[in-house]
Amino acid sequence: MQKFGHNKVFRGTHGKCWVDGEKLANVKSFEAKASITYEDMNVNGDYATKKRYMGYAIAGTMVLHKYDSFIVRKYKDAIMTGELPDMSIVAALDDPTAYGAERVMLSDVLLDEITLSKFENATLTEEEVPFTAGSFEFLDLVE
Repeated sequence: MQKFGHNKVFRGTHGKCWVDGEKLANVKSFEAKASITYEDMNVNGDYATKKRYMGYAIAGTMVLHKYDSFIVRKYKDAIMTGELPDMSIVAALDDPTAYGAERVMLSDVLLDEITLSKFENATLTEEEVPFTAGSFEFLDLVE
């Protein structure tokens, strides 16, 4: 573990995202989390409630600056036919002044919704893309 340095804190400006190997130049923000599921358990002779790990679920959101129809093209036919594409996402945080990079690959990605149309006068248009994933693998971790 490196000594903490305030000038080594990651800046989101250097975040990157790839969907099925295609780099998205328009990512404004990205977040993916693994929610951990436990079941409460009471043990004889112990007044405390214990927890037993039962699994996890992955969910997240990408916010994109809207400049193309990438997401709509990816999912428009799937919504109508029920044949969902196999999708993967790689998200990277690689600030050149930090102590390293962190990359995670999400597999079995499903989009929860797609924006069919959205606009507001005098406002840059963004596209929010919520998703779930079936698994994850860290490709790089900061040492």
